[in-house]
Formats: sequence, structure tokens, C-alpha cells
Amino acid sequence: MTPKPARGLIGWLLRRTGFAGVCLAPWGIYILPEHLTNPNLIKHEQAHWRQWQRMGTVKYYATYLWQVARYGYRNAPMEVEARNG
Repeated sequence: MTPKPARGLIGWLLRRTGFAGVCLAPWGIYILPEHLTNPNLIKHEQAHWRQWQRMGTVKYYATYLWQVARYGYRNAPMEVEARNG
């Protein structure tokens, strides 16, 4: 999945929360325009895209939210997996 520039509401939300990109499966990967050339960020969001493909929409979001609530954002297993490639 090729990232799209995050504009409008998505861009505003990313800036407001301090994130530079987000995987909003099944709609796409959105990255703030000034970060579109960041290969690590693109790789990270593409890893989330693969997680979604593997898990499906409901399981992906339910698992992600549960993991973040249980372990915190940095230690959530899906985030660790995305950081590691």
C-alpha cells in the first residue's frame, strides 16, 4: 500500500495527537506530507497494513485497541511487530 498525504481531518488529527502517520485499513495509509519521505515511518505503517490483511478488519482493530489498553502504546505487541519490520 502506497501512503497517501494526510490532509484535512486526518492531517489535523495526526498533528493534534503528535503522530506522523496512521494505517486506517481498509482505506489506506496516511502520512503527514512532510514525513512522506521517511522510510522508517512508511515501513512501520505498511507493517500495520499487513497485520490488517492477515487479521481482517474487526480482529485487527479489536486486537490493536485491547493491546494498547493492556500494554500501553509502546509495548503493544502489534506496535512492537510494526517497529521491528
